[in-house]
Amino acid sequence: MAYRNILVHLDQCERSGYRFGLALELARRQGARLSVYYATPFPFVGQEPEKRLRADLLADCRHRAEQVGVELAWCDDAETLVHQPLPVRLNYQAFFADLTLIGQPAPGTGSASAALKDLPEKLIFSTGRPVLTVPYVGEFERLGSRIMVAWRSGRASARALLDALPLMRQAESVHLLTFITSRGEQGLAGETLDRLGSYLKCHGIAAETETRLIQDIGFGDALLNRVTDEGIDLLVAGGPLPAAPAPMAGQLLKEMTVPVLMSS
Repeated sequence: MAYRNILVHLDQCERSGYRFGLALELARRQGARLSVYYATPFPFVGQEPEKRLRADLLADCRHRAEQVGVELAWCDDAETLVHQPLPVRLNYQAFFADLTLIGQPAPGTGSASAALKDLPEKLIFSTGRPVLTVPYVGEFERLGSRIMVAWRSGRASARALLDALPLMRQAESVHLLTFITSRGEQGLAGETLDRLGSYLKCHGIAAETETRLIQDIGFGDALLNRVTDEGIDLLVAGGPLPAAPAPMAGQLLKEMTVPVLMSS
């Protein structure tokens, strides 16, 4: 099992080129095609400056992909969706990819940023595909060399674990982590992680497991602390669900310090 088509969303933000580089290296490692979708919150496809920008970007992407031997596909909007909001247009493109890379919306950068502030959440619970969000700050030498999986028994975590298997197979280390708030939860939590570790072994993945008791600190803050402690460069977690609140997922998407893969 491996990703065969990876989608990356590019835009006019200054981190767009960096995000493309991460996606390109990931596609190279996975032996996948890299599909590029350039889109802004407001469609400008009929304006000449935008057409020139898109042409220049396509030429640059093709050149960089050829240098590393990655097949590149350029994705245009479906004609009937061209004037739809960005989440709708990007959601449609994600249907045809195994994994979608997007950027974390940067705060306080004007109306375009405001229009995108909930883009990750919308994609995660509407595409039916894993979404990998890259922080708007920070540099990462390689995406997914040290992976942490935040486990909380339920559909979203189970989906995210499965969707991240291709990345975990190529990782240098995988860390399975779950939090408990009382000693009474220790038994079931430990058994669950042991079984998850056994499941991953079936896929050729050796994982370290950790059940951590926390008090007087929220799950999100505790998780981000462990990410820093372990030198993690990719966090895997269950995402928000359409009909259920997910405060920790929302916190991670706003305060992430490393790329985060989420499914729901």
